[in-house]
Amino acid sequence: MECLLHLLSVLPPTGGNNGNNDRVLRRIGPIVVTGFFVLFFGFLGLVPPPFAFADDPPRTVTLDAAVMKALSTRPDLKAEMDRVRSAREQVGQARAGYYPQVSASLQTIYGNSLFGFFLFQGYQYADLNLLTFTLTQTLLDFGKTGSQVKSSRFGWLAEKDREQELMSRTIRDAESAYFTLLADQHQVLADEKSLEDARLQLERARLRHVTGAGIILDVTRARVNVESARLALIRSRDKVKSDSLDLAQVMGIRRNVFLVAQEVDRDPNLVASPDPDRDLPVALSHRPEWKEANDNVQAAGANLKFAKSQNYPSVNALIQSFTATIPSGALPFTYIPNNQPYSTFNFGGVLSVPIFEGGYMVHQTARARSDLAASIDTRRSVRIQIGTDLRKAALDIQDAREQLDEAVTEEENARKNDILVEKAYRMGQVQSVDVMDAQTELRQARESVIRARYLLMNGYVSYQYARGTLNPPRLYENGPSSQVRNPIQPSSR
Repeated sequence: MECLLHLLSVLPPTGGNNGNNDRVLRRIGPIVVTGFFVLFFGFLGLVPPPFAFADDPPRTVTLDAAVMKALSTRPDLKAEMDRVRSAREQVGQARAGYYPQVSASLQTIYGNSLFGFFLFQGYQYADLNLLTFTLTQTLLDFGKTGSQVKSSRFGWLAEKDREQELMSRTIRDAESAYFTLLADQHQVLADEKSLEDARLQLERARLRHVTGAGIILDVTRARVNVESARLALIRSRDKVKSDSLDLAQVMGIRRNVFLVAQEVDRDPNLVASPDPDRDLPVALSHRPEWKEANDNVQAAGANLKFAKSQNYPSVNALIQSFTATIPSGALPFTYIPNNQPYSTFNFGGVLSVPIFEGGYMVHQTARARSDLAASIDTRRSVRIQIGTDLRKAALDIQDAREQLDEAVTEEENARKNDILVEKAYRMGQVQSVDVMDAQTELRQARESVIRARYLLMNGYVSYQYARGTLNPPRLYENGPSSQVRNPIQPSSR
């Protein structure tokens, strides 16, 4: 409403030049009408206020808290834990074949005719109750049950290895996202410093121009440099927001939270001297992918043994107890107690010999043999991939170290060059464009140092992951901390 009153107050009086007033009304009239409708519907709640979608205040998060939050809330990791429990129950299901099986059945039969002819005259229906208890025990199955137990057990171990693999990948993603966010936060600080330097240079250029010691071209170039620094700062801040969303996604945070990464005192994944050849045995003993590949080979071998055992006979022991009740007079045999329960006890064995199954067991064996060959080839591929991951991670660390050394040297030289050029410009020995170039080189050198430092940290993360030694942080060394209960704290910034 105050905006409408302000617009009405700036209108010229009605007297005087009516033509000018009409033109002013034609220009401002639609604005006034639009503002009126916006305010009207805003009061009705149809138009959200400008702060309705404002983000929450920044919240700081530590590296340990980010990793633990990601491990505790990642949905696919929880799903894999459920699959591990399911695979463990399959082991118990397979072991049930070692134990006897007891079953009971109750049959109630009504009838006294066959194709319409009565079997016993004078009786329309007969009520036969038959209660049977059966106990069976497998005596010999030529390794069928044992191969099933072995297959299910290695399948359970493979699921556990897959769970460990997913945990390692979650830790890697969380730490990489954290270091990326931290690197871009430092990039924002560097861009803010560059903008401050550019503004200072603009003030100096204006002062020289006013005093007659400089030209207007220097002021123009200084303005261009300020706008370039401001644009770089906007881009770096947008990148920080994007990195914050990526980290929140890895941590499983659904709310619109702007995260601020705290500084890391020391790199938890520091590798002094990465050596792929030396660390390959360590990787083969720790990488979950290699363990999973070995378990899959063992499970495929057990499946092949089970498929072959289907061609052999099986021997089962059988014990049955019958309890029957027949109506009085239903049978014309005097030695059977009619209308009274009587029981009998049987025991024996069952020999099952497969003769012809339509080629089912032949195809089953061939399929199991192919699955075993595929699992062996997959294990070979995993071994090659592990060695490749180690070599790539080691090369990344070496490249990052070289970049960091060169970037630090470049930053020192750029800082010295900026000081010398600034002094030379004051003495009139160089032009303003030389000062701008020196500041640009210094800004680029700072950015190179930041990128190289956190590129090296990400390289350490990749190498620890490739070696299989990327473990979650220990937050309980000195007892439970408040960061575990509430890992995200409001920022004081």
